[in-house]
Amino acid sequence: MKNQQASQAAQFAAYNRALGNLSPVVRGFSDPIAEQFLPEQWKRRIEKARNRLPASPYPFWSRGMGVCHQFRTAVLDNAIESALPFSQLVILGAGFDCRAWRLPGLEHTTVFEMDHPATQALKKREAQNRKTNAGQIRFAAMDFTTDHLPTRLDERGVKRNEKTFWLWEAVAMYLTPGEIAATLASIAGLSTPESVIAFTYMGKRNGKVPRSIFLSLLGEPVRSGFDHSEISELVHETGWTLVEDTGIENWKHSLAPNLQLTRRDVGIQWNERVAVAIK
Repeated sequence: MKNQQASQAAQFAAYNRALGNLSPVVRGFSDPIAEQFLPEQWKRRIEKARNRLPASPYPFWSRGMGVCHQFRTAVLDNAIESALPFSQLVILGAGFDCRAWRLPGLEHTTVFEMDHPATQALKKREAQNRKTNAGQIRFAAMDFTTDHLPTRLDERGVKRNEKTFWLWEAVAMYLTPGEIAATLASIAGLSTPESVIAFTYMGKRNGKVPRSIFLSLLGEPVRSGFDHSEISELVHETGWTLVEDTGIENWKHSLAPNLQLTRRDVGIQWNERVAVAIK
């Protein structure tokens, strides 16, 4: 991501969720709000996709990637809803996340959205005057590679003595292992017992970190990857207890058992995983 530009990857993720909402194939997936937050050039693309229905709304080259966004959204939505009630939902690298506007059960929850200033400025512009489901939303601009997370959270009024759900979606793979460890440890230090974190990370393939030319061209190359034992050790060392570590093969079985989807269809996101841990 270029310093003065909103994240293209975040916009592309929201675009994929909006396309998926036109023709969902994953049980539990729904995001009718994503389209509303995107700039006009993305909305025009979505309208063209709407006109293609009942054919697939996705371009042929990104169908697998789009379906992965449906899986990831449904899995994380379920993690949040299963952890309710909690008084605080902190979304790290919020991008164009719509959960404060669409998930039920957040009426007594304060949602904190943390993200890069350029991305957040665009999100706030598109989201203004839209009714939310959350009790309150607070935005905080920050750069995860340079800013001190506890300081920014304290400034926005995150309470350390209340149960919190921490959501860290589609961010960790763009950071180094050291930056990931530092963030997990910082969050643990801010959390009461029974607080929960759910985060996505890039799994290794054949012992190596997968690479993506597409993400590199967007200015957001993959910088880290872990196998199960490595992520389990990292979570434990930073003050958490791992309770779930799942990937697309698990999600296919539970959420779309009849869906035909291969590694070749999906590309690098085949290796993306979701970890859920409790304090």
